[in-house]
Amino acid sequence: MKNIRRKRLMAMLICVTMIVTMVLASCGEQEPEEPEPPISNALTGATAEEGFDEAAADRRIAAFVVENSPDARPQWGMDDENYSPDIVLQGEVEGGITRTLWFYADYEKLPKVIGPTRSARPPFIKFSEVFDSIFIHWGMSHSKGDYIGANKIFEWHGVDHINQMTLDDKEGMYGRDDTRAVNVEHTGIIYGDKVPATIKNEGIRTEPKDYTHLCFNNVAEAPSETAATQIGVTYSKQAFEGTYWTYNEEDGLYHCSDFQNDFTRDNLIVLFDDTKYITKEDYQGGGGGSVTYCDYALGGGEGKLFSKGMEKDIKWQIVDGKLELIDTATDAETAQTANDEAKAAAIEEVKKSEDGTWPVYNKYTIVTPETEEEQTEEEALANSYVLQNLNKGKTWIGWISKNNGGSVTFK
Repeated sequence: MKNIRRKRLMAMLICVTMIVTMVLASCGEQEPEEPEPPISNALTGATAEEGFDEAAADRRIAAFVVENSPDARPQWGMDDENYSPDIVLQGEVEGGITRTLWFYADYEKLPKVIGPTRSARPPFIKFSEVFDSIFIHWGMSHSKGDYIGANKIFEWHGVDHINQMTLDDKEGMYGRDDTRAVNVEHTGIIYGDKVPATIKNEGIRTEPKDYTHLCFNNVAEAPSETAATQIGVTYSKQAFEGTYWTYNEEDGLYHCSDFQNDFTRDNLIVLFDDTKYITKEDYQGGGGGSVTYCDYALGGGEGKLFSKGMEKDIKWQIVDGKLELIDTATDAETAQTANDEAKAAAIEEVKKSEDGTWPVYNKYTIVTPETEEEQTEEEALANSYVLQNLNKGKTWIGWISKNNGGSVTFK
């Protein structure tokens, strides 16, 4: 477990540059030491002082497929007072509807009930892999003709998952809530307190491998001076409804009522991606009918960040299986200068402090892609880029089509 935690902390170095400790001895000033950075929630940035259980750093992230059709709302557990999802990903699946994927950094702290849970789709499985998630769902799409279904992605990518349709549910993790006058497919639920034991019973790997650890500001700040208090997201020209947010200055959060609750987020991220529509005929297996699935390329591209009532253009990409959000407004040279200045300021602060502890600084994180060719310092700087910091807190990600009519409006 110690080795896993050490690997985890090493991965965090790309986001939290360092905490430096200086020990002042009576015999003179010693060389500064560089202890490990604080353990934090990879999805929200929260530390132990901010409520994160450090033991969760040794456990994998869990991702739950949750339905979003009108009859599924309000979703169970979505706006839970204590355990609302760390990240909610929303994207198109088929028939112009969207579905959500809820990410939790600590699967031992979940709502009492999560749902309605639904079936897996290939793009959602692939996105979950950037966090090395245990994927939890109720059913899946199957391959036929030109359509490659979730069944093949699970097999080909070796993704650990729990499927109600095939699970010998000894712990009773899955159930149904029949209190609503809706069809049975909108009643499937997960009991949060049964998840840890079910993962253990299934023999699923619980120690995380290297995965995305988002970057966060130490102190919350607006990403720009471009106001964005009303945001509307259209997923594609096929999607029959969008998602709309309103910023509240009093609590500093974005609010959405589309899920028939008061759903709030600290950060909103929109990712533009190429999409492709694939029709599967006779999808009911002899019962006729056809369904057209929406597939995402996960190819990276443009994006937007909304936080503290402001908007900022960003870029995104997946590198070595990890999601990177890129600050497009800050060049690497400016970032390096600001980073050096922040470090110098931290050194000055420690000289004034009584305990000799340097404050954290992580204003920017500069990434220089590896290359087999030798580069001058100037060339390396020109090819580097800056990762985008988020404000600490919970995030919603809207995954929309850039080639099939997806759009974002704000004011």
